[in-house]
Amino acid sequence: MLNGRLVTVRPTRVADLDFLADLAVADGVRHHVVGWNWPISRDGQEEWLRRSLSDPGVRRLTVTDGATDEPLGLTGLWEIDWHNRSALTAVKLMPGVAPRGAGTDSIMLIMAWAFYEVGLRRLHSTILSFNAPSLGAYVRKCGWRIEGREREAVFRRGEWHDLLRVALLRPEFEALPDAEEYVERVCGPRVPAPAHAPAQSTNASVQSAPERPERASSIATA
Repeated sequence: MLNGRLVTVRPTRVADLDFLADLAVADGVRHHVVGWNWPISRDGQEEWLRRSLSDPGVRRLTVTDGATDEPLGLTGLWEIDWHNRSALTAVKLMPGVAPRGAGTDSIMLIMAWAFYEVGLRRLHSTILSFNAPSLGAYVRKCGWRIEGREREAVFRRGEWHDLLRVALLRPEFEALPDAEEYVERVCGPRVPAPAHAPAQSTNASVQSAPERPERASSIATA
């Protein structure tokens, strides 16, 4: 369980499926997400969760209210590439339910978790060119970079729109002002390095000899 300033991110449960079915078909969400599908039923959500739990390349997580555990949205890692240590990530939040700042809080938690617990080095995603809230959260607040543009790649409301490819590397996350706070939220406080013990020589000729009674003018030389 990942605890942020406003939200908690935890594994998706069967009890979340009614909310997630509503989230998938909410107009304010469907219009802004990149993927497209037919309307989803509650029964379809159960099959979706079952498949995701058995897929090693996917970890779906529910964003919840940090105080009440009420679901607010969905996030996670998709297309996990263990060889190249990268993954796709995204956040969907229910309009009118999630508090202001919940998106940024969720993104920072996922980045800290992906880089410092999972062991990834690169995260990537796609954002529709007109999706100003997502661009603001990822690019302006969380340090992501726009790496490319696919012109007129996505069809929405009868029009074609550009698709922006965005990504972040671990060093870019570490340069963010709040990175250390979120690493501690995910991993716990930094453990101080142990004090170095005095160096011990492995040369037998200079090993400490058993203590002997002190005698004047007894100087040993090599």
